[in-house]
Amino acid sequence: MKLGLATRLTLLNAGIVALTCVGVVALMVTLTDGYMEAHVEESVIAELDVLVADYVIDGLKGVEGFIDIRQNFNAPQHGRVYRLESADGRHLAGGWPQWPARLDTDGSLIRVPNLQRRPATEWLMAAAELPDGSRVMVGFDRIEHDTVMRDVYRAAAIGLGLAFALSLALGALIHRAALQPIATIRRSAETIIDGDLSHRIPHDHSRDEFGALSATLNRMLDRIEQLIAGVRGTSDAIAHDLRSPLTRHRARVEAALRQPPSPETLSDWLHDTLGEIDQVLGTFNALLQLATVEAGVARAQFADVSMTTVLQDAVSLYDAEASERNMTLALSLPDARCMVRGDRHLLFQCVINLLDNALKYGPAGQTVGLSLHCDADAVVIDITDEGPGVAQPDLAFNRMVRGDVTRQTAGHGLGLTLVRAIARLHGGDAVVVPSHRGARLRVSLPMH
Repeated sequence: MKLGLATRLTLLNAGIVALTCVGVVALMVTLTDGYMEAHVEESVIAELDVLVADYVIDGLKGVEGFIDIRQNFNAPQHGRVYRLESADGRHLAGGWPQWPARLDTDGSLIRVPNLQRRPATEWLMAAAELPDGSRVMVGFDRIEHDTVMRDVYRAAAIGLGLAFALSLALGALIHRAALQPIATIRRSAETIIDGDLSHRIPHDHSRDEFGALSATLNRMLDRIEQLIAGVRGTSDAIAHDLRSPLTRHRARVEAALRQPPSPETLSDWLHDTLGEIDQVLGTFNALLQLATVEAGVARAQFADVSMTTVLQDAVSLYDAEASERNMTLALSLPDARCMVRGDRHLLFQCVINLLDNALKYGPAGQTVGLSLHCDADAVVIDITDEGPGVAQPDLAFNRMVRGDVTRQTAGHGLGLTLVRAIARLHGGDAVVVPSHRGARLRVSLPMH
């Protein structure tokens, strides 16, 4: 069975802590062992130096007396042995029975097993030759060293066990706290899957990674909810716009079945039907174009585009229509050429949608203002009219949204939606600018 992420992370954390503790404890044990070993060796050499110095001061009798005193006050936990021999090998002092075979009188240290202790230990011995040819030996039992090291090993084992247990507990707590936000995100996702699209991931607006992730996911959910609401609104609007013509066509077909119409009436019906079909096809074509723009396919064909030329061409295209409606197009252009990186056809479509919207809903005799200005960062297009204005600026760029006034005019409610989509495709945006009279729309594009 595969372990869960929290369990694996906890075990990994415990393993890392355990390995670290083992390394630290091993280093401490090694250093302690080295220190204790050096201490015993230094004690043996120091004791031997004392014996040699005592000979210099008091002679051989002084060494014998010193050894007797040492042995009389020798504590069991500090086992020490001595042997003093004359130049001809006679035993003079000390309790060690015979001279060790491997022991030289050059002060070098040897180890001799001490089988009298349980557990067995070792004697650490050294010897020196005195000026008269006699020799003296001293040995220290390593019992103190071994006892200390056994205590160190026992403490290390207990410490490692406690450290491992503590690392497991702390690892579980830390990873539980760290994985809690993930569990919160998972529960929120399940709530959203169940149909509550308004649900958002709760977070405390902290600046840590999970707080930033939750905030980003919430913004994504806001955008998804907006898109779904737009799709629903579009579906409702399309159903509403299709219902009326289909109802009329059904009524005409039923009437024709009951009583065939005259050729003139049939011709009028067919012309009306063609017009309404063209209107429906226009809506679907606009939706397809909008989907293509939002997919970003046109980015591969971006090139340098002069927005000055684009606005001039758009005004030339609509100048005649404005004159027919007794309207005036006022174009204001800067001296400099305002260049952007983009698709010229789509940018032209963006501008003519703005002009078409202003001319379509404005009163006769109005002046439609179209201006262009640019700075170091952005190219800005402003269009103003003297029409009814924008009743709901926050909904103006949504799909299939039409006000009560504009609904009386032919259209499909996707013109401004396409304007914003084209602007955002080019890294800009389209907004409604507050105006005391009429409507004022602004398109901002990054300067190239």
